[in-house]
Amino acid sequence: MSQGFNAIVRFSIDFTPLSNIVIPPFSSKVSRTLFIRMFGKKAEELSSGGSTFKPLILTPVYWVEGGYFLFKADDSKGLSKPLTLREGSRYRFYATLIGRSSEVVPLIQDLNLSSKFELFSGEISVENIGVEVKSFESFTLKDSDGLIRMQFKTPVLISFPKSWVRLDRKTPVRHSLFPIPSFMIHGLAEHWNTYSPENLKIPNVAKLRAYSNYSLVEQDFDIKPVTAIYDEKRRPRGFVGWILYKHRRLSRNLDSNLLKLLDYANYIGVGRSRSIGFGTVEVEPYPATTVKQ
Repeated sequence: MSQGFNAIVRFSIDFTPLSNIVIPPFSSKVSRTLFIRMFGKKAEELSSGGSTFKPLILTPVYWVEGGYFLFKADDSKGLSKPLTLREGSRYRFYATLIGRSSEVVPLIQDLNLSSKFELFSGEISVENIGVEVKSFESFTLKDSDGLIRMQFKTPVLISFPKSWVRLDRKTPVRHSLFPIPSFMIHGLAEHWNTYSPENLKIPNVAKLRAYSNYSLVEQDFDIKPVTAIYDEKRRPRGFVGWILYKHRRLSRNLDSNLLKLLDYANYIGVGRSRSIGFGTVEVEPYPATTVKQ
């Protein structure tokens, strides 16, 4: 880890089911299945590694026509109905891979270019594969109007960090149902420092996370708690929705790191369990004229 990694590669994969296909209640399992079948054994190793932060992050399946990611919640309508991919509809998922070029290039070279793949009880046709390569040096978010909007598209699981106080490891995880800036920035900074080159690492995470609570001021929000159904036993409770922050520029150096982490969130998400599709977000500048008075 000491030498860091030098790039992030983001794949967007569009596909169409050739028949109706019943899928698990949290559709990132579909994304993982397809990604492994398309990219081979190395992709499976990346998605099942035992490190704290996995180098492969997969989103749930996005229904293009419907405009949302597919997952079931305890409090959603039609709970008894299975989640189903519809024949002929267009779907998409995203896969973000962090690694050196020597690791990423062979993975792409081994890509199975077949247009059709088996998926559970049916078959899908891959329509398009998009690839975006981004260096760590290029991350930043431009907010010329001073407003930043974060949209939480899949359930966000933000925990109160145990490392901030001395607690026993057996202490139960405590999730926040509101996007507190310091909690999000803490997780983003730790992830960033795990993979970024040495010269780009954030030197004082504690200072930056504390600063974020003063720099990012809530202007408006629509946040909804949600209990996701991941499998037969696990029902993690988080939140979805959006929040609008006023970015107060109080420190040039701290703002530089804050903005690059907010852009980084677009690729890796926020909160816990990002590698399996929780915490998918879209962070972008927002026009000042749209703020409610």
